[in-house]
Amino acid sequence: MDILQLTELTDDMMNLSHEDFYDFIETALNKDLCDLFRLQSVRDMSSLSSITVDELTAVLKCIVESSSIRRILGFVSTDGKFHLRIGFRVTLERLISFAKSKTNSYVKNYELKRDQLEHDLPDKLTEVWKQGPMSSGISDIPILIPWMKNTFENFKKQKNKFTYDNLIQQFALLLFILGGRNCYEFLRLNLPAALCHVSNVELLMRNNEQKILECEFRFQLIKEYCKSNNCNYVFSSEDATRCISRIDYDAQSDSFIGFSSCLVNGLPQPNFFQTNKFDELKLWFDTFDKSAYINLHMIQSVAP
Repeated sequence: MDILQLTELTDDMMNLSHEDFYDFIETALNKDLCDLFRLQSVRDMSSLSSITVDELTAVLKCIVESSSIRRILGFVSTDGKFHLRIGFRVTLERLISFAKSKTNSYVKNYELKRDQLEHDLPDKLTEVWKQGPMSSGISDIPILIPWMKNTFENFKKQKNKFTYDNLIQQFALLLFILGGRNCYEFLRLNLPAALCHVSNVELLMRNNEQKILECEFRFQLIKEYCKSNNCNYVFSSEDATRCISRIDYDAQSDSFIGFSSCLVNGLPQPNFFQTNKFDELKLWFDTFDKSAYINLHMIQSVAP
């Protein structure tokens, strides 16, 4: 088998090493070039993808022990420089180019398979879920599938360029609320690229108006939520937790909180205690009771 008759290296050829590799070189090239590979301790085909002809023949220019093989493979010009014979250079360049081409094809195929896996995996998981006994339709797809897809996409990016779709952001927000900051941070650090940073969750909370304000009843928000979910029945619950009575200043609402607010038509008035006068603030401390409980009223929609 002559190297000039080959158009590419096969997978079996790329896996040749040690004596099998040397036998192939002696057959495809010649014995003298095989001795050159032995002299340079090149023992496998895959290593040819990272060397050049000049690097391979550099030993012939300065090692005395290579004088016999140097006379066969090349010649020394009048200026004392060694030159590899053209025929040998052509065959070596052809072999090395085949090895580099095969290695590049391996890398390209690996990248294609990885991209195909990232694209096909969520689709295949969705099909498995839809055909399973727990599925009730396309709207019932578990959060795990889009979560994995979003995570795969982030793996391709730098950390400061991670993105999360709305569904993942809402899931992260619920996880932060139910599990707390420490639980959320523990999961985020152990699931790289899967959950957004705590600061992003806090920003999402502020944008969604999730902050609870003293004495505020969100009747309009309840009405809009029930209308969007086509629900006419709700379940109401109240939680009362005893607290240490104290008065604080809320910079966001520019009011003092902790006093027992006045009732108008049976409802406490939000932001009632706002003042720029010290005498009025002192009057409130003297005349108004301080709250001893934190009361939270929650509404949940109920299907009829």
